[in-house]
Amino acid sequence: MAVTDTLKSIFAGLYSALVLAAVVPFGLVDATPFAVVAICMFALGGAALLLFGEPRRGRWVFVWALLLFIATSVWIVIQTVHIPLPSLINPIWKDASVLIGVSRNTISVAPTDTLDSLLYIALPAMTFLTGLIIADTDKRARRILVVLAIGAGLISLFGLGQFLLFPKMLLTENKRYYLDSLTAVFVNRNTAATFLGLGFLLTATFTSENGRAYLGFSSAPPGTFNEGLGFWAFGSLSVSCLTALMLTQSRAGLAVTGLGSVFLLPYLASQWKSRRRLSSQADHPMRRKWRLTAGAIVFVLLFIAIFGGRAVLRADQRGTDDGRFCIWSDTVHALSQNWLQGTGFGTFRTVYSAYRTADCGIGGIVDRAHNSYLEGFLTLGMVFPIVAVLIFFVLIRTFWTGYRDRHRLRRYSILGCAGTVLTAAHATVDFSLQIPGFAIFFTAFLAAVVSICCGREERVIENRGRESPELKIGRSVGLSEI
Repeated sequence: MAVTDTLKSIFAGLYSALVLAAVVPFGLVDATPFAVVAICMFALGGAALLLFGEPRRGRWVFVWALLLFIATSVWIVIQTVHIPLPSLINPIWKDASVLIGVSRNTISVAPTDTLDSLLYIALPAMTFLTGLIIADTDKRARRILVVLAIGAGLISLFGLGQFLLFPKMLLTENKRYYLDSLTAVFVNRNTAATFLGLGFLLTATFTSENGRAYLGFSSAPPGTFNEGLGFWAFGSLSVSCLTALMLTQSRAGLAVTGLGSVFLLPYLASQWKSRRRLSSQADHPMRRKWRLTAGAIVFVLLFIAIFGGRAVLRADQRGTDDGRFCIWSDTVHALSQNWLQGTGFGTFRTVYSAYRTADCGIGGIVDRAHNSYLEGFLTLGMVFPIVAVLIFFVLIRTFWTGYRDRHRLRRYSILGCAGTVLTAAHATVDFSLQIPGFAIFFTAFLAAVVSICCGREERVIENRGRESPELKIGRSVGLSEI
């Protein structure tokens, strides 16, 4: 048992390091680092499954995630094969048959691109499944979250240093886009904003966790030196993430981080209770809760007002004159003609050119819809909203289970909910979830949080298994009498 526990800890360390390594090289948008990380993650996941089997906790989440991934993958493959149903075949092949005598008779307008894009779903899915297998205890799951929080904080520090000292550089290359904005290790400032916002929520959670005990705002004994060190370290990283977020000048990034903070910060603040307050009932709980909620919201708005002025100024200058609104209009037009079967996963760039109007200009190539839901619906058809709704249902049920059952660790279910709200909301106006490095980071974050949320069910099952036969008989007799 001790050997297995040590081996799982080693796997957890490798897993965390691999997740952070996936973020650094421009969010893994280049083919070579993507292939290296994919090979390592699949090897790690396969080894974890062979050595440890299915996860002990959150098994139903594991099964649902695996089934949804298999179903989506099967549909993507179906989009690339010859089918005998003319009504599902994309009209482009009928035109091709008339013009050049060649027809693929497939749903996808570019079958090769669709098959290649399957890996962009498989890698985050494997990251999530592997995380559930490895993070099978609260301790390991929290360690993974700690590593992710520290990694996000260090990346924000690197981004700040590079932006202030070498503003024309992006890692080791000359910066070509967003010269006036901080992008950390990403090419796009909006992806950087989503990452830094999630990093802020993570570091803020551990700042509160260490600070409560260290500063004497909990019923637990006074904190140790390590908790004090953790408080100041995570506090500094939290400020770093928030400052870097402001310098991205991402309007949506600021808004969704504020939205996620409204979910998380009031609860974290409500846990800071002095011993004198714990022994006194003078302060009404509901009154104090609303006061803390208002204080947390004011804190976020004040910080944005002070440090996010450049993003606000950019919003005033741009107004509603944003090219993505035009792209959305053309995408909806394309969707109206392909909503059932889709055009083939990963074919947006090819399909959009046929529906592009002159209002959107004629320069440049549009390869993203700037709305992950619209793009997913267009390329996957009706399968996408069904899978998306099921994913949100599984996550909501998991977070509610953690909130209801994990009283001492309830903050992690709220953290998971806040991080999901932040990422899902930003996906409506940008494509951060479609960047492999961030998708891997986010699914690793979800895997650790889901493991903690499902921890109580494991203890209940184990306790029932340890009951003596007499106690089990007594319990069954008592139930039958009732």
